[in-house]
Amino acid sequence: MPSVQPVHRFSHQAMGTFFETVVAGVDEEYAGQAARVVFQEIDRIENLFSRFNPCSEISQMNKMKPGESLIIGLETFECLTIAEKVRLETDGAFDINVRSHIQSPGLLGELRAGKKLAPLPSLIKGGGEELEKPSAEIAAHEFPSLELVQTSSGFEARLHSSKKNLIRSLELDLGGIGKGYALDKALAFLLDWGIDRALIHGGTSTVAAMGSPPNLSMEGKGWPVGVGGGWPEAPNQVLLTGRALSGSGTEIKGTHVMDPRTGLPAQAHLAAWASHPSAAESDALSTAFLVMTTAEVEEYCCLHPEVWALVIIDYGNCKVFNREALPGA
Repeated sequence: MPSVQPVHRFSHQAMGTFFETVVAGVDEEYAGQAARVVFQEIDRIENLFSRFNPCSEISQMNKMKPGESLIIGLETFECLTIAEKVRLETDGAFDINVRSHIQSPGLLGELRAGKKLAPLPSLIKGGGEELEKPSAEIAAHEFPSLELVQTSSGFEARLHSSKKNLIRSLELDLGGIGKGYALDKALAFLLDWGIDRALIHGGTSTVAAMGSPPNLSMEGKGWPVGVGGGWPEAPNQVLLTGRALSGSGTEIKGTHVMDPRTGLPAQAHLAAWASHPSAAESDALSTAFLVMTTAEVEEYCCLHPEVWALVIIDYGNCKVFNREALPGA
């Protein structure tokens, strides 16, 4: 009977949590070298994304005034673009600028009073596209528009507004997508090192995997990953390979996720999980699914068959969508 190859584990603290890299198929010394390179890349991304670091690109963008521009790196450009894609696809249920919205007293008061407003204008526009003009109601609340442009020398962020004296500009926060984006980059680094059997997670809230563990029963099927958080009727394990899985919930931190569309804590679901080939998108979608109604999640999954979703509606009541997208659930 063939011997089972060992699995090597390495951990590293970053982004306010612990990342763990699990590598199979190579010797321990080589796996450790690759893990160190991966963790260095995660640290570099944290230095670009952290809003608590005054020198990060996100912090510098949050200080921009209308008419100003800032040279940014590829990573910030990519992550902002993915965040805007998810914001548009979820009708604003995921929004990296939510902190700015909920701190706008006029808009927040109207939202909580149940007033219907036109959708917010797109935060991010690609170079060459005409910026959306907000409705009169939205314009009164002085929301800026952020344009991302690719130039001959790299990428540039430009802040536009019809108002020159904005009280509040940007409050970008990549906390709901940054870890997932870092995991995507980490797996790409491991592939560059010739490693194609690995699992990596960022504080267990998002996990990404490729290949399978060296276990005869799991060979070719994927890495067993816990899901469902122990909620009754929910699946408790999936087999993950070639994609990511993310979870958001209220069990540990309470109602910490805000609904960008109301300015109130998310109340649609007690917990939500999302799986997508992109860890960045699964990270963002798990937050969005916590905010969206069950019907909205179902509609989203109908339009995106590559997305697997699990939502906990209440105790003992859950829904799974696109089961076929994640075999082994």
